[in-house]
Amino acid sequence: MNIRYARENEKSSIKEIWNYCFNDGPKFMEYYFKNKYSRGNTVVVNDQDDIVSSLQLNQYKIRLNNKVYDTSYVVGVSTFPQVRGMGYMKNIMDFTLRELYNRGQLVSILMPIDYRLYRKYGYEHCYDQLEYEINIDDLKKFKIIGKIKKVDDSNVYNLIDIQESFLKDVNGNIARDEKYYRNLFEEIKSEEGHIYIHESEGYIIYFLQDDKMFVREIFYKNIDSLKSMLKFIYNHNTQCRKVIITAPINDKIRFVLDNPKTCKIRLKPFMMGRIINFKEYINTLIIDTKVNNSVNVLIKDDFIEENNGVFEIMIKNGLVSAKKVKSNHDISFDINIITQLAFSYINIEEACILNNINENNINDNIIKVFSAIFTKKDNYINEYV
Repeated sequence: MNIRYARENEKSSIKEIWNYCFNDGPKFMEYYFKNKYSRGNTVVVNDQDDIVSSLQLNQYKIRLNNKVYDTSYVVGVSTFPQVRGMGYMKNIMDFTLRELYNRGQLVSILMPIDYRLYRKYGYEHCYDQLEYEINIDDLKKFKIIGKIKKVDDSNVYNLIDIQESFLKDVNGNIARDEKYYRNLFEEIKSEEGHIYIHESEGYIIYFLQDDKMFVREIFYKNIDSLKSMLKFIYNHNTQCRKVIITAPINDKIRFVLDNPKTCKIRLKPFMMGRIINFKEYINTLIIDTKVNNSVNVLIKDDFIEENNGVFEIMIKNGLVSAKKVKSNHDISFDINIITQLAFSYINIEEACILNNINENNINDNIIKVFSAIFTKKDNYINEYV
């Protein structure tokens, strides 16, 4: 077994594994391997001259706690059935985590099929979405103010402006630029989806699936734009009976519905994250606090040795730093809990509950330091590949 990056002549073998493991149509496959695939970001397992397992590290910039980080989005984790259960996944993940550390990346993201598969590698749940299921007829009352039209290339900067306004209060989202949206146009087209814009105030990405509409994104600057796009959804009432809408957990749709009780709203787990380099991540943070103190935390990471050990975390004049020390620890967490704290998905009180630590047994200084550094926020991300 040889684990390495893909070679130039192995693209067809990687497409074969992807096609076997995932239920993607030929148009999406053509789009993905033309626009997203990079052999330099593809890790493979070669066994007796055959590629039997692979994953891909799609590159993004992520906005996390008021900083922008280069990140690898782990996608396409796939193995042929004849070698499943032989430990290939553990080895490929071990190789990948070491590579991400060596690349100098501090965080990584992953959309799991099954959370249990990836928790053991230090990835942990860090993102939720709201999912609405609404009867189309319940949107009849709204009115369209202004014009809604199909998006074209001239609207790229309008979309950037809309999403920056809509996502200003969420954490952990992907930085989207002109290249991102031009690529997104091709992705949605490959899946036979649609993108429409309402004036320069909102946009909607959706797919028609039998008698349902699936709305992947509905971003808006104001409530009038939201209501106009909800009416636009209603205008499909001869084609669809229901609409499924995914949205950030701080979304406002539920506040404008005529009768929310006829709508199903659920919290949908969406994405996992992972801290790749704890020390350097902490050293990037600048916070607004009057706290000036330090805490020693013991971290356990089974895959990245540099994250193992006792770290002194210090706050001094709003700057945060971490260094390994040979000392006793005040509190201990595994890398999964540390990841959720670092992604601002949980706070220190919740971390203690998850770690079976009695908060009453923790001194106030630990709570103050962790609360100052790791502030819980509304996380949102909506990338699929």
